[in-house]
Amino acid sequence: MRVTEPFATSLRRGTPLVWATGAGDDLTALLGWGEAFRATAQGPGRFAELDAAFSAWVATLPSGSNPVAYATVAFADDSAAHSVLIVPELVGRWAHGVLTVEPTPGTASAATLPDPTSPCEFDELDLLPGRLTRQRYRNAVAAAIERIRSGEVEKVVIARDLVATSPEPLDLSALLARLQASNTASWTFHVDGMVGSSPEMLVATRGTRVRSQVLAGSAPVTGDVHLDDVTATRLAASAKDHTEHVYAARSVAERLASVADVTTRDPQVIRLPRIMHLATDIGGTLRGPHSPLALAGIVHPSAAVCGTPTEVAFDVIAELEGFDRGRYAGPVGWLDARGDGEFVIALRCGQVDPDGTSIRLFAGGGIVTGSVPTDELAETARKFLPMYEALSPVDRP
Repeated sequence: MRVTEPFATSLRRGTPLVWATGAGDDLTALLGWGEAFRATAQGPGRFAELDAAFSAWVATLPSGSNPVAYATVAFADDSAAHSVLIVPELVGRWAHGVLTVEPTPGTASAATLPDPTSPCEFDELDLLPGRLTRQRYRNAVAAAIERIRSGEVEKVVIARDLVATSPEPLDLSALLARLQASNTASWTFHVDGMVGSSPEMLVATRGTRVRSQVLAGSAPVTGDVHLDDVTATRLAASAKDHTEHVYAARSVAERLASVADVTTRDPQVIRLPRIMHLATDIGGTLRGPHSPLALAGIVHPSAAVCGTPTEVAFDVIAELEGFDRGRYAGPVGWLDARGDGEFVIALRCGQVDPDGTSIRLFAGGGIVTGSVPTDELAETARKFLPMYEALSPVDRP
């Protein structure tokens, strides 16, 4: 089935599972409707359990079938949140203004593409403090700095949360359309109520090739080209940001090197609409078969969202944040039965509550020697902006 329509119209067809990136003629998306199969898992074995469940289900299909699955995985081994893998009944590929839809192998042929709903705008949402108020976040960062000074940990990522509420269920289709339109260099996703636009590719595979892009170290983007050029130069020369970045890039490269022959490029500055980052591209060739979900489990958690040493940073995060991150900062993405797939880190995101009337937003920053609590609070505020603006009723050019 082929339908010619704007991408926003495709998003209004029953609020699909979503994986989208790009703009204009370069915009591509993988969409899913219905559920042909669902698996859930918790605990340290969640990656392997989801991977095994998908493989077992694929084995029941006709030979050569290549279904697509979406997954969102909890950040921590002890999280109360379920990690989820979903195979949709219908898969749609959107490119160049055309949505091409086909049923997942083994599903009922009666599955139909939902009709689009009417465009909708948001009422103003109430934005409430989460588990960490601004002052409590500053205090947590200050405590993390003391742990670093004492030599207990080298880097630790401290996050905070906000809750946006509405008297009516959120229009996820409108939220997704706004996120994608405003964050074209990121990957917009929606899986089981986890929604956002992440700029950080954790791991992507195609055949035997694997790649990752690590982001750590940041500065604001103002839109003033001259000022942003100066800021980018300072970021590229910042010892504090390079220290933070090196921990993150090394953690991914070393873990990928356990299963692939990898090469690492020198860091560069990339600019997003509201923030710029130091970025390192890592690529390689797998030495054996590994599913994208298995690779995500090998690489997660990178020092970009946890810290180093990993085990110590986990303990510090649990103590200083004092809340369950759920799927925030965990892998989210898609995979198919042939071993191709893409997983980003769930950043610039939120988790919709089951009743649909509120969404919990998350943002964090890497704390290293030289970090300043007020500066780290400002960085989290910038990282909230993609979701906050997408939820805002104010029209923007």
